[in-house]
Amino acid sequence: MAHFVVHYSYGPADQQAAHRGEHREYLGTLLEQGHLLASGPYTDDGAEGALLIFSAETADDVESLLAKDPMVVHGVVTAHEVRAWNPVLGSVG
Repeated sequence: MAHFVVHYSYGPADQQAAHRGEHREYLGTLLEQGHLLASGPYTDDGAEGALLIFSAETADDVESLLAKDPMVVHGVVTAHEVRAWNPVLGSVG
């Protein structure tokens, strides 16, 4: 398995709030299945968004999982980027 990081850019806060519960439930399922290792929103003063860390065979596998995320399905994620990542120090599972 390889590791991938995903950067999400979000649309308006009201749209985020409308789908946050469904989104977190979906991500919880991915966590239980071992696909998602960690996720969470950025908390600084930058643009609205989140970071997600996945374990998967390929970037296409990650894209398939993202396509089912309610935030993506409902257009709340305005852009995303999937990048292969090599954790050299520390542990991500």
